[in-house]
Amino acid sequence: MFQRHVIHQYDDPVDLIWVKAANDLGLTIVRSMETFAAYDGNGTLTISEAADFDADDCLAQMIFHEICHWLVAGRRANTVEDWGLSNVDDRDLVYEQAAHRVQAALSQPWGLRDFMAVTTDWRPHWDGLADDPLADGDDPAIAIARDGFDLAKQKPFKEVLARALSATAAIADAVRDCAAPNSLWSQTRPRHRLGGLLCDSRQLKCGTCAWAMTQTESGGETLACRQHKPMGEEIAPPVDAAEHACERWEAKFSIDDCGQCGACCREGFDVLEVSQSDPFAEMHPELVQIADGELRVPRPDGLCVALDGDGKSRPWRCRHYATRPGNCQDFEVGGDACLLARRRVGLSR
Repeated sequence: MFQRHVIHQYDDPVDLIWVKAANDLGLTIVRSMETFAAYDGNGTLTISEAADFDADDCLAQMIFHEICHWLVAGRRANTVEDWGLSNVDDRDLVYEQAAHRVQAALSQPWGLRDFMAVTTDWRPHWDGLADDPLADGDDPAIAIARDGFDLAKQKPFKEVLARALSATAAIADAVRDCAAPNSLWSQTRPRHRLGGLLCDSRQLKCGTCAWAMTQTESGGETLACRQHKPMGEEIAPPVDAAEHACERWEAKFSIDDCGQCGACCREGFDVLEVSQSDPFAEMHPELVQIADGELRVPRPDGLCVALDGDGKSRPWRCRHYATRPGNCQDFEVGGDACLLARRRVGLSR
């Protein structure tokens, strides 16, 4: 019988991506059945063999999870055993749960939240996390997770994690349509080419979104996406009206819809400044105060003093809309400031 000399071996591409990510962060990966996952405090991360994993686990997910432990434990946690956290009792349970939140927050924008889910007995906690795992709440793990997430946006973590998550998402895009329903790859989600996940409905198109804008450039008018315009930039990226919309899609709205929103007149902005020459200051002096040498309309508890309604039983309405300040008159429904205000009050993403 012919004996072929084997020179190469097959390796899982996603595992390779995350082993490289670990190496780039100064970690060496060692496989051993003697422990499920352990860090020695000196650069060696030991993870069990595949035979010890559940069917929906992989080395990549395990490495990602350990990096998230590092993030919530702090930048210098790589100098202490097991990131300075106990893995034999519940003393550091809040840090485990914070790591879940960071892991979900980092993987979700890439469509990998289900793919990179935590393993073993921790899965029920993961599955119970809100869509926004870093949103305000009573869980003490949230504050720790936010600090960890902020650290993930700093060097060297930012570049390494972005590269690994992007590469994993690229592989997901290549194999998703080939995967069986019970494959973990079928749980990944496709992304819009401008970033962000695609919305579930294929019927929703970029051209019907509230945040699609007509933009004039040297080549003429183009359709562009306000949702994906970088903060402070004048130019928004172009989109095709027929493109499958991202999950930030919202139905177009007009000034008639402001009664259910009111974001610009409440917590969307902290200050409403009025110029010295604005007729509003003379017509409604009882509503204008001087602060730091500037005329302002107060917003106690976030609500403009000229605002009525609650957006539910009664629409938000300005009592002096016809004579509102110039800054209010210049406010563009569906514009950049409108989107910012809606984001701040949780109405838009």
